[in-house]
Amino acid sequence: MKGKIIKPNDKYKKKIIESITLLILGIILVTNSNQAVTIIFQIIGVGIILFGIYKLYHYLMLKKQFKMEDSDSLISSIISITIGLLIILLASILEVGLRYIIGFYLIINGISKSFIALSVKNQSPKFFYLNILVSIIYILLGLYTIFIANAAFLIIGIILIFSSLLDLVTCFKK
Repeated sequence: MKGKIIKPNDKYKKKIIESITLLILGIILVTNSNQAVTIIFQIIGVGIILFGIYKLYHYLMLKKQFKMEDSDSLISSIISITIGLLIILLASILEVGLRYIIGFYLIINGISKSFIALSVKNQSPKFFYLNILVSIIYILLGLYTIFIANAAFLIIGIILIFSSLLDLVTCFKK
């Protein structure tokens, strides 16, 4: 009689790893969304620098192989490397700027929704109060985003945590 090794299904393992990864990402976004946004800006800066280095390499290869200069490649590579370095160096300032832009957008959207709710005639009181409540929530989220934290990433983090926990519970119930 031969023994048989029972292996978990690959989809099952993949789902568990994916859920744990999303759980960790959600926890990071909930606990430190500002730092996560700064890191994202730094990663974007590194990507732009790598693109600039590739363009510089391309320029040098053209110059070496064909003895011709492509000044557009040289200029775009220098600009890309400079912009990438600026993004990396100014990542925390860009994070604050993004936070203000999102916050002001939410406040303006909330004020706009309240004006719309006040200007619509012949609406039911439930609809009116619902629109006013939504506009107040938008304004509060905008103020929260400006003064405290990045609410958009905080909400995304909470959704990721709940979703991944639900997936994990589902995986272990099988």
